Amino acid sequence: MLSFEHVSKFILSDVSLHIPKGQVVGLIGDTGAGKTTLIKLASGLLKPEEGRVSVMGKDPQDNRSRYGTRLSVLITGTKLLEDGDSARSGLDMLRYTYAIPKEEYLQSYRELSDRFGFKGYENAKLKELSTGQRRRVELAAVCIMRPELVILDEPDVGLDEEGKQILEELVREQAREGVTYLITSHNMPEISNMCDRLAILAEGRLMFYGSESVLRSQYLPINTMTITYDGAIPNIDDLPIVRYRMDGNRIAYDYNSRYITASEVLNVLMKQTGILDVKIQKTDLEQIISKLHG
Repeated sequence: MLSFEHVSKFILSDVSLHIPKGQVVGLIGDTGAGKTTLIKLASGLLKPEEGRVSVMGKDPQDNRSRYGTRLSVLITGTKLLEDGDSARSGLDMLRYTYAIPKEEYLQSYRELSDRFGFKGYENAKLKELSTGQRRRVELAAVCIMRPELVILDEPDVGLDEEGKQILEELVREQAREGVTYLITSHNMPEISNMCDRLAILAEGRLMFYGSESVLRSQYLPINTMTITYDGAIPNIDDLPIVRYRMDGNRIAYDYNSRYITASEVLNVLMKQTGILDVKIQKTDLEQIISKLHG
């Protein structure tokens, strides 16, 4: 669906990655890491200095006008809808611009206005809306075309918790239907919940591309399992436990997830004592990102 082959442009240097159909990929990096350059290359707004970008098998810059509704892009700072538009008039304009069949458009509009909750202010001008309200309308505008590939730059900016949950549910639903997403964000926990893979940029270089579980395993694999037990103190001599801490009938075990899983640790403990409560704490994703940048 989307491929970068040894691409260089501005700060980006020799970036290669492939995003298959139906995958949700989170693009992570500090300010100046090259995220905006990468998504503009994918959108056809920039041409690489070296290497090749392919979107749906074609050069995105040479074929921008041919993608039509197949590619939908929301870039922070670039207006998708005009300030003087309302949600209704702005989305209607997209219908005419992209020749979306009327019945298909009306069905999508009803679904999206209900989902994002802007029906009550659909006739208000966008410049009169709050940042969160406008973002809901913009996200609906991105989806109204029923695209195959969606590129979102910081889509959760201004959204409240309900809006973020709506966005996450919509992305996951559409991914199951085969829609591909590339999403940039500074919100590590939320983007990890939404995405199948993470692409981490640091100073223009792709430091990691893969699943969160692989990322954790490679860079900060130490997790903590805290149990509250009722019975004998478990014997962990045969487990690869890094360290443990006891407090009454509560024990916290630090274990290396490269060598043993949480379920394997728990199975051994349950054979020796009664388990009243279990909590698993993984390394904070932002710590891993910081380590990569370091």
